[in-house]
Amino acid sequence: MDASFLNKRITIYKETTSTNSVGTPTETYSFLKKSWAGMRLLTGNTEYSQDGELPFTSVEFTVRYDPLINYKCKITYDSQDYKIKHIHPLGRKDFYRIIAIVWDEE
Repeated sequence: MDASFLNKRITIYKETTSTNSVGTPTETYSFLKKSWAGMRLLTGNTEYSQDGELPFTSVEFTVRYDPLINYKCKITYDSQDYKIKHIHPLGRKDFYRIIAIVWDEE
């Protein structure tokens, strides 16, 4: 893979569990790393349900291999959060191909 393809700057956050003031465990995200990535839009659609319209966007990120990246991470690019749905190692663990969807935490 040509490294010049990694032309987008992303931020990766790792899920951590902390407790609030009452002692209830809550999931929060802490900074893991900044990385260069390739990005490609895969699909975009709107699903309709009884709750209303649900926009759906799926993208593919290609990043250098890092064993700290897993399914409990999220990616932020251009002020948008993406939830990781699939991680596929490429080559001899040289790169990861990550399939993610737009994630709105509301």
